[in-house]
Amino acid sequence: MRHWIWALLLTTALLVAACGGAAPAPVAPATEAMSEAATEVATEEATAEAAMTEEAMAEEAMTEEAMAEGGSIVLPEVNPLEVSGDIITAGSSTVFPLAERMAERFIDEGYAGNITIDSIGSGAGFERFCTAGETDISNASRPIKDSEVENCRAIGREPIEFRVGTDALAVVVNPENDWIGETGVTLEELAKLFASDVTNWSDVNPAWPAEPIKRFSPGTDSGTFDFFVEAVMDPAYGDGGEEALLGAENLQLSEDDNVLVAGVEGDLYGIGYFGYAYYEENKGSLQILAINGVAASPETVDAGEYPLARPLFMYSDATVMQSKPQVASFLNFVLSNVDEEIRSVGYFPASAEALNSAKQAWLDAVGAEAAAMAGEAMMAAVELPEVNPLEVSGDIITAGSSTVFPLAERMAERFIDEGYAGNITIDSIGSGAGFERFCTAGETDISNASRPIKDSEVENCRAIGREPIEFRVGTDALAVVVNPENDWIGETGVTLEELAKLFASDVTNWSDVNPAWPAEPIKRFSPGTDSGTFDFFVEAVMDPAYGDGGEEALLGAENLQLSEDDNVLVAGVEGDLYGIGYFGYAYYEENKGSLQILAINGVAASPETVDAGEYPLARPLFMYSDATVMQSKPQVASFLNFVLSNVDEEIRSVGYFPASAEALNNAKQAWLDAVGQ
Repeated sequence: MRHWIWALLLTTALLVAACGGAAPAPVAPATEAMSEAATEVATEEATAEAAMTEEAMAEEAMTEEAMAEGGSIVLPEVNPLEVSGDIITAGSSTVFPLAERMAERFIDEGYAGNITIDSIGSGAGFERFCTAGETDISNASRPIKDSEVENCRAIGREPIEFRVGTDALAVVVNPENDWIGETGVTLEELAKLFASDVTNWSDVNPAWPAEPIKRFSPGTDSGTFDFFVEAVMDPAYGDGGEEALLGAENLQLSEDDNVLVAGVEGDLYGIGYFGYAYYEENKGSLQILAINGVAASPETVDAGEYPLARPLFMYSDATVMQSKPQVASFLNFVLSNVDEEIRSVGYFPASAEALNSAKQAWLDAVGAEAAAMAGEAMMAAVELPEVNPLEVSGDIITAGSSTVFPLAERMAERFIDEGYAGNITIDSIGSGAGFERFCTAGETDISNASRPIKDSEVENCRAIGREPIEFRVGTDALAVVVNPENDWIGETGVTLEELAKLFASDVTNWSDVNPAWPAEPIKRFSPGTDSGTFDFFVEAVMDPAYGDGGEEALLGAENLQLSEDDNVLVAGVEGDLYGIGYFGYAYYEENKGSLQILAINGVAASPETVDAGEYPLARPLFMYSDATVMQSKPQVASFLNFVLSNVDEEIRSVGYFPASAEALNNAKQAWLDAVGQ
């Protein structure tokens, strides 16, 4: 066993305590209305602390020392002196100075191997990581693209994203430029300065010189280029933003930011852009421009005021990290120490939430091998303050997914059984209708959903002053069912392609899908269009077969009955020999004596196949709320706390499956963030 696995196991107890194995101090109450429950928790903890033995107090001291401020996840400590083996990285020129600084510190503290860091641009970095498979870590100043993910998967890699910081893009001119001034340029002016339909400075502003603009830009493989096109050029030129930039006169492209620095420095009429770190290195010979009147600075970036800030990433793969433990050790070292170094190279820290997510991703990646020995102790569970339902009052209003309804109902029943004296309303109206009531009408406290919230729904929420917070509460396997007397399909079930045809407008009879099946009309039973189940079925089944016309193909089918009430669908299939329907697995569990469930692609839905990721029609289940709602109505925060703390004990009894430990941890952290504001 390699040294890092042993180090990981030796620090497991400390890790679990640091990440929630022992309950953290309760979050400070967000409002006076929450103070009573918080006081009770604090009192209980004070009593427990007073009763501590010396041994328990020593353990508590270790936990407090290990915990980073703000409840951050603490990774097992890495000793660079014990790490050997080479590490190969390549990618973003923007991330390069940070990666170089972290590598220097890793070596200074004892690492004896070699780290290669090639500055070739984010796109070229992903090509070497995902297509050629030549590197261990891909540095990037933009998120990985879907096409690059597919390239990775084609060679057996699953890219894992580690957010390591934030960059402010610097727009610079020659130090002798005296016509722009302290106010800088607007984003619109900046786009014109780099566009093919503009030649001279005076074309943008008549008060500027009638001299050709000399443009210096990172190359097209650079994440900096992609970000500039997205943030500056596209808003001004639409989908032609990249074309407008690349067609401009006097344009020099380079993946080497030092070339761009030299170009602007050497030409009075030059203008360029690159990562803020390169400006910091050369600020004595360059002039940085304010954008929309805001200068780039730690303060304006932290406050979200500077318009050209963007995330910085490192990517790797679990197999790489497990087969080359030096890679896992280096990424651990980066995530554990990056905030101490990042400002010194001209960048800014990622948010605590983003860094926590990166650390959790690291734990998940290395856990496959280590968990075999460490077992459940490896899970860095987040613990919430205990809720006593006897102390909770006030009404709670929820609505949404019919799929989440049985789970929400079960959790509400238990909340009431344990002493809650208020009223909980749970309306089963579909995910879409639930978001309408939560985000448009503002009538509900919690929105239950069997799909993620859409961008348009988020905007509706923001329009009424709500910021939806996502809480993952479980996993559903969609059940496809037929009449129990159906004897022509058999145990092998149907393929996803056959299933799409069975619900499509270009198919009428069972025999149209398979000649061995009856020449009888298919009777179709589907959740309504407001249902997240409907959305998921279209996305997972219909769209792969019918492209963007999947929903149209389903809704245009003959003999189709839509209903937001899954009991109507159950009754429809149960009462018709030629019926077929789909809904959440929980409704099948309730009615399995009168229905026949179908295997999909030869895989039957079961706890084992869902847990293993083998069943193709599994999907997440959510509850959504808002921090303001949770703070002004503490009973809502208490109920969500109760759900997240107890859902894994109840979820299988209503026919669903637990969310992953990572997803539940993220939900608990979201709760802590919401009530801690």
